[in-house]
Amino acid sequence: MKKFFALLLVVLMLLPSIVACGETETPPEESSKVESSKSDKNPSKPDGGNESSKVDTNNSSDVPSSSSKDEGDTNSSDKPASSTTGNSSNVDSSNNGGSNTGDSSNSGSTGDTQSSTAGSTDNGGTNSSTGTNSSTKPVTPPSPGDKDETPPAVNTKWSGETLNILATIWTGDTPSAPWSQVELTVGPDDWNSTAGFGNIINMAVLQRAEEIRETYGVELNWINSRGSQIATLISEAIVGGSESTKYHIAMPRMLEAQTIVATNGIYNLAGRRYIDLTKSYYNQVSVESYTIADNTLFVAGDFSFLDEQTSYLMYYNVAMTNGLAIPDLYTMVKQGKWTIDELTNISMLVKKNEGDPKWTDEDTYGFGTTNMSRFFQYSGIKQVSTQATQYGNKYVVSLDDPKVGTLIEKILQINSSDWARTRWDGDYGALQAAFTEGRLLFYNEVIQKIDYFKNQTDEFRVGILPCPKLSTDQESYYTPCSYQSVVMCIPKATPEREMSEYFFEILSYTGQKYIMKAFKENMRTNLDAESAATSMEIIENYIFPNLCYDQGYMYGWNGLLSDVQGNSYSAGKNNFTQEYSSAAEQALATVANWNLAWEDYTDSID
Repeated sequence: MKKFFALLLVVLMLLPSIVACGETETPPEESSKVESSKSDKNPSKPDGGNESSKVDTNNSSDVPSSSSKDEGDTNSSDKPASSTTGNSSNVDSSNNGGSNTGDSSNSGSTGDTQSSTAGSTDNGGTNSSTGTNSSTKPVTPPSPGDKDETPPAVNTKWSGETLNILATIWTGDTPSAPWSQVELTVGPDDWNSTAGFGNIINMAVLQRAEEIRETYGVELNWINSRGSQIATLISEAIVGGSESTKYHIAMPRMLEAQTIVATNGIYNLAGRRYIDLTKSYYNQVSVESYTIADNTLFVAGDFSFLDEQTSYLMYYNVAMTNGLAIPDLYTMVKQGKWTIDELTNISMLVKKNEGDPKWTDEDTYGFGTTNMSRFFQYSGIKQVSTQATQYGNKYVVSLDDPKVGTLIEKILQINSSDWARTRWDGDYGALQAAFTEGRLLFYNEVIQKIDYFKNQTDEFRVGILPCPKLSTDQESYYTPCSYQSVVMCIPKATPEREMSEYFFEILSYTGQKYIMKAFKENMRTNLDAESAATSMEIIENYIFPNLCYDQGYMYGWNGLLSDVQGNSYSAGKNNFTQEYSSAAEQALATVANWNLAWEDYTDSID
């Protein structure tokens, strides 16, 4: 029966196409090759104890694909006029500092539209190439740590081997897509290049590769999926791929990760000798969020900074706060008082109609965003969460939260106001221009935009705040990750599982040691000198520590619950009860089926 269900999931999941996508820990100790095993079975459950047993698994609507809509926000005021693909790069880099923001080919788009870019090479991927040469002067590489680190205990048993890593690096012929992992693939020509994410990050990537080469004798071979579905490439490799497709490690976008689970294509990470998921270079919230029924099949962490770069915060135009009778914004954040109500109160102070009775893009507003549905996550309201049980974590639908009514009333107030601009007729550039030109005080966007703002005029200064709380009673600020973020897993196509597990840990350790430090320093450099220290304090204390993952949003699941969110306020009134009721049965069945998939997951390839 388990094989039948697994086969059914594979068939159903492959029908729809994927769209879109500090202290340093000690690395694993040297050891001889050991045979480690772990039971694939979970504790026996009493009859009736598994809610998924009530679900008709033959109903394809119960098994979601990784395709989804743009956060399900059907309000035209919150969505672009036309759909765009996440990995295209149709924007002149001179307009946005060299990279667009990934969910649209427009210059100001945010990380929320999945890519439908397709096309694979003969073996499902291509080896990554180096970037362009530059005549810039050499700069000092970033220091790997702030103090002496514990030297790694080296295991050289794989010296002379090559580690094949499958990743979505870019979808075209050049590394131009900002939500790609281009930072992972720079070569020697990029030591002094201004391409990609900046010199300091390029150098950190090369330092990591050099340390792994010199210390462990292993070369890193990044294989570009070039827009193909990583789940498909892994499945093809398992059933008979060539040596070039024997992937030791894969780094899929979060949106695609569940598809790989459904195709039984990756190994369990829990309880393995070389992988210590309690280390700080693994995001512990992601470990909890992605562990279901004691199976941890993928995880986020410091091996890449895309989790942080694609997460959301609140920018503000510093010059526009001059002369306003408002509390110090940073003090407000530290006191836990930065709320949607405060956003409202301050925004109302700066609104200005430039003469025409009709409010247009040329007027001055207090707040602007391209999608109000994100406020559900800012308020701690998730579509799907994990819940601890005696048999391990399970998924639960959590959108029917008592706080929803309060949040929707605030969203309706913002959408109907003359001080907020929550629609720009699909022109993300207009919203971005208003912010940099002093006609928008608060701008809700992704962290990656810091790279864009550095290229503005000397007079322009940007401040950074976390996303506001629903109320002061909220436990913390929340920083939702985009489904464009990346997780790491071990494909069953690996030529040697033990090697994969060892370097899974090494990539994470060296990512913390070099990549994340360089990423933060790059942010600091791109912020203006006057506000850099305070902004980085906010980022490191209130934004990065509160990264959160809404599984319903991250996995897509055909936009089912995202549509509920958007439709609950799109008509100008609170329609949540009606919208949720119409979707609840299918949502519960979908979640139950995914619980069953994780509970019955096995490390066997058959």
